[in-house]
Amino acid sequence: MLLHRHTYYRLIHHGIKALLLDRVGHFTEERYHQYLHTTTGKSSCFTLSLEELESMVEALVSSGYLDDVSDVIELYQHVA
Repeated sequence: MLLHRHTYYRLIHHGIKALLLDRVGHFTEERYHQYLHTTTGKSSCFTLSLEELESMVEALVSSGYLDDVSDVIELYQHVA
């Protein structure tokens, strides 16, 4: 999956928000950064490599937390 960095950032934020709402019942920026740090070792998408961004999005897709934007992901893949 090849997308622009900022598209990865938005997808990851959207997916982690959905994940936290599903698993914890609420979302905060602090929990977002904690979850990102727990899964990647880094607390900001800006510090993730392209491979790490791609891996994070693929994990969120396979877990079903980006189902509502799967058509957007497909569209951006063709544009990128």
